[in-house]
Amino acid sequence: MKYTKLGRTGFDVSRLGFGTWQIGGGRWKAMSDSDNIKLLRSAVERGINIFDAAYVYGQYRNENAVLESRSLELLGKALGEPGFCDSTFICLKIGQLDEFSHAADYSPRRLVENFKHSLALLRRKVVDICLIHAPSLAEVEQGRALAVLETLKGLGLAKAIGYSFENDPEHVAIALRQPIDALMLQYNLIDDECASVLDDAWRQSVGVLVGGPYKRGYLSGRYRRMEDFSPEDCYWEWNLKHNRGKVNAVLNKVNDLLNKAGGARELRHMALEHIFQKPAIGSVIVGHREESEVADNADIVEHLNDTP
Repeated sequence: MKYTKLGRTGFDVSRLGFGTWQIGGGRWKAMSDSDNIKLLRSAVERGINIFDAAYVYGQYRNENAVLESRSLELLGKALGEPGFCDSTFICLKIGQLDEFSHAADYSPRRLVENFKHSLALLRRKVVDICLIHAPSLAEVEQGRALAVLETLKGLGLAKAIGYSFENDPEHVAIALRQPIDALMLQYNLIDDECASVLDDAWRQSVGVLVGGPYKRGYLSGRYRRMEDFSPEDCYWEWNLKHNRGKVNAVLNKVNDLLNKAGGARELRHMALEHIFQKPAIGSVIVGHREESEVADNADIVEHLNDTP
């Protein structure tokens, strides 16, 4: 596995990270806890040391109607032991409250509640990176949510702070004028709106994690037609029902890229190579669900300078 410094954080992070949205279930087909724990630990054995999660991933209500996060629980069970805590980084996103509607509450009280609950689920006393999850432009301009994270950082509860965005260059530009250490944003072969602000982040030594390098799996090379999507994932079920035009438009772009690359694995190689042309990027966060996916992506990252 290759490693690099994540901006001014000083963290030596693996170039390939692990995103835990899918393993949390919720909008995705759920696997057993034992299989997910095995998967997370196998990723560590492959050299992956940065794991991304959000308070809203794999969300459900417990017997007392309290919101829980299956993704955070799984990370706590798999990596909450002393040996794993010492060798892995957790990137925690807080602020969103509903996985389906994306409703959010960035008030100081709710953010602190989310943060404290997340630490308990992760079985950690400190989180390495804490990000405000998908705030609006107005919320970023106001800076109130980030001020909460500054306090948590000052108390030694979060080592690095920042924001998590989609492909929103205006949001990033404003964030880069604030005291942040790290960013997560969407950037891939199809969504490249943040290309120029990535250069700004590099100049300011702000570490960048890229989410969605395969654009929800489109750029994995698995999908050429509508029929290729799994009906067991309600994410795709919903999109095929309500967003068929958008799905079809993306598939047209994907098929062009697949033809250019020459095959599915070649497309994945091309997708990751495109991302790492930007020096600001520390890790790409991929939502793995099988050990074979971890192994394949790790091998691609290891050989990015080779001909696919």
